[in-house]
Amino acid sequence: MSISLIRVDDRVIHGQTTTRWSKLRPVQSIMAIGDDVAKDELRKRVLKAAAGNLKVGIYSVDQAVDKVSRAIESDKDFFIISNSPQYLSKLVEKGVELGKKEINIGPMNSRAGAKVLGRTVAIDEKDYEAFEFLESKGYVIQFQLLPDDDIKSWSTMKAKYNEIK
Repeated sequence: MSISLIRVDDRVIHGQTTTRWSKLRPVQSIMAIGDDVAKDELRKRVLKAAAGNLKVGIYSVDQAVDKVSRAIESDKDFFIISNSPQYLSKLVEKGVELGKKEINIGPMNSRAGAKVLGRTVAIDEKDYEAFEFLESKGYVIQFQLLPDDDIKSWSTMKAKYNEIK
C-alpha cells in the first residue's frame, strides 16, 4: 500500500505515535530505523511493547535499504520512524526512495552541541546538514509535534538556527 508517515522522533515509538498519529494515518506496521536503536536489545523490547498491536521492525540503516523498498511494494501501510534525520539522510544517500516526500519532525530534545529552536526541537550541525540534504532531494521537512499543532517549515527553523550564535 504505502508509507503513510515518515517521522523523526527521538523517542521513536510512544503514546503519541500509537494513539494520535495512527488514528489519522493508516498503519499496520512500523519500521524503526537507527543504527543505535538496532544495536540496543533493551530499547528494542521497549519499543515493541510501546507499539501495542502494531507490528514493529527495527533496522540499522544498512538493513533498512532493502526493507523500505519491500514495504513500499507491500499490501500494508507503514510508518517509518527514526530517532535522527541523519539516518534518513543516509538512506537517501544510498539511493532509497522513502515512498513519501513529507518528513514529519517530532521531538528532538536538547543534547550536547544542539541549538534549541523551540518546544522540543534542538538540532546540531549534522542534523542541519541532514535536513539540507533531504530538502535538496525534494523532501519537505515539516516540524509538528502533534497532528493538531501548526506545521513549521524547514526554512523557518533553519532561519532560527542561523540566528543563534
